Amino acid sequence: MTSSSNLILQHYIKLTEFLGKALGPDYEVALHDLTRKDRSIIAIANNYISGREVGAPLTNMSLSILRDKSYEHTDYHLHYYSINVNGKDLRSSTFFIKDSGELIGLLCINFDDSRFHEVSDTILRLVHPDDFVHRHYFPDDAPAKQPAAPQHAAAQPAEHFQSDMNGLMEDLFATVTRDAGVPLRRLTQAERAEIVARLYEQGMFELRGAVQFTVHKLACSQASIYRYIKKVK
Repeated sequence: MTSSSNLILQHYIKLTEFLGKALGPDYEVALHDLTRKDRSIIAIANNYISGREVGAPLTNMSLSILRDKSYEHTDYHLHYYSINVNGKDLRSSTFFIKDSGELIGLLCINFDDSRFHEVSDTILRLVHPDDFVHRHYFPDDAPAKQPAAPQHAAAQPAEHFQSDMNGLMEDLFATVTRDAGVPLRRLTQAERAEIVARLYEQGMFELRGAVQFTVHKLACSQASIYRYIKKVK
């Protein structure tokens, strides 16, 4: 990292602290240094929302952004779906920090609105007697009302937060192989190649040690993994 890039990120450390206090306890603010993907978080406010600490790695969403290079034609990514450490839905946004056009960091805000849903439900119960709510919102001949799916849940995978590099790689690998249909030890060469291609698209191989991790998981040689990656490229 250049000295100017380091200076830019140093300014954002104070901004991270400020935003965490200004926005309040339902907003986590995390600052990532992209020169150290395996321990990218260099500042975090209200970290109980995701359970991460300084030194935690990038997320699956951040790696995807690095792979698709969406930061080249926009300055931020707004209101996408993520899941916190307790399985609660969050609404997240990311600002791309650049130095002369080069992406050097990410400033991420994760909003946990569950407390506000609880407040709105309480107000509804106070304003309307239970029988009114039942008759108007839960008629006997209609199925029980289900919570609406997050807006971006169907459009793209949810962002998951991990506290260490191994957890991140395990999560990426589990997501990609969830629909494999057969035990990993019985995969064909073509199926292994497809898994590696999907891992590549998820940004897995941006991470240090990802090749060795995949070799162990797929029970194949390092040369095979590099051959599959070369084919994707």
